[in-house]
Amino acid sequence: MNEGWSLARLRGVIYAVALMVGFLAPVQPASYTGPRTLWVWLGVWQSTMGMTSTTGIVLVTWVAVGATALGALLRLWATARGMRRVRAVGSVLMGLAVCMLMPPFGALVTAPILVAFEVVVLSVAVRDVAGASGRNWLRALAQETGALAVAACFAALSWQYNARLLEQALLIACGVGLIVRAALPGNADKTENSQA
Repeated sequence: MNEGWSLARLRGVIYAVALMVGFLAPVQPASYTGPRTLWVWLGVWQSTMGMTSTTGIVLVTWVAVGATALGALLRLWATARGMRRVRAVGSVLMGLAVCMLMPPFGALVTAPILVAFEVVVLSVAVRDVAGASGRNWLRALAQETGALAVAACFAALSWQYNARLLEQALLIACGVGLIVRAALPGNADKTENSQA
């Protein structure tokens, strides 16, 4: 059991703790009265560059939807092909998109944690074994159900511009992903550990 394997086992815990810190935003000053989410904050900030805040929010929404879609596809492809580095990039893209729903100060703490964790995992991981493992695409699809569901939630619900609704949908999507992974026959944990 090498260090890369041990860190990969902790991915779920690290992400859960980082996301909780981000959403609870304990570092946010009590005097802060700006936008509730980074999503709105970035949209309003772009209005200082000559566009309306509405246009800025739409642009940020497109970026978040694109990041989750690309992240989910990278994770699916990487899981099927056994490519740790590609999967880490997909995880970071999805994590950064979820940060858009956090209070700005929470996102400021969470985003660097997620990026730093993936960099550490990759720095101690063995080389990628793309295509050599004979991974099954259907199994990869089942393993990445949560990531694909998160991307679907962003694509379908972002246009409601309701962060609370999207947060609730993401919790359900992650829960469905965990249930599907737990229901996989055989050595799902072993496969995940070799992937992470």
